[in-house]
Order: sequence, then C-alpha cells, then structure tokens
Amino acid sequence: MGLYFLVERSVVLQEKAIIFFRRVCEATPACLLVMVHGDLSAITLAHWETALRTGAITGAVLVLLSFIESKKWLHNRYVTGALTGIATAASDFIVHPAAISGEAIITGAAAAALCVLYSFIVKD
Repeated sequence: MGLYFLVERSVVLQEKAIIFFRRVCEATPACLLVMVHGDLSAITLAHWETALRTGAITGAVLVLLSFIESKKWLHNRYVTGALTGIATAASDFIVHPAAISGEAIITGAAAAALCVLYSFIVKD
C-alpha cells in the first residue's frame, strides 16, 4: 500500500511539473517577444524577469486547473491552447499593466498559438 501510494504520488507530481514547465515555455517567449515588439536586440534582464513572472503565473494557473477534470481538457490541444492564452493574457496584465491594453491580449494569443504548435511537435 505504501509503495503504491508513493509511485502514484510521484506520477501525479511529474504530470503537474510537465504542465507547469510547458506553459512557462509557451508564455515566457510570447510575453518577451511582444514586450519588445519583436526586436530581440532590445531584450534586457528586466524584460526576462517580467516574462518569467508572467510564465510562472500562467503555469501555476494551468496546474490549478488541471485538478478540475483534467482528462477532459488536458488532452485537447485547442482547449489547452485557449486556456493557456487566457491565463497568459490575464497574468501578463497582472504582472505589468501596459498603457496599451491590447498588449496582454496579443501576448495571450501568441502563447495560445505556441501551445497548439508545440502540441503538434511533442507527442506524449
């Protein structure tokens, strides 16, 4: 009983870590590129900090959502992309409310697109 519990717990933790890091890897570059308007030479450490905070919040939100009927949406690339985009837009606005309100929406759309594209490349 004890060994089974540890193995099952390990699998759940691994699944949640994968969800978190994939969403961070989708939201962070989307935020970074939108923040500098595509000019990679303008990226600073402050941009990285803001983008990583946005990515971490997005990852945490998606991990929390994965506890709610995860099998229904977790394996659907389009639903996951939409949720990632919404969470990224919200976390981007929370981390740094931009003067241009559309920046968070563009960031969310970019993260959603990266999420869907990534799902075609990486197969579980």
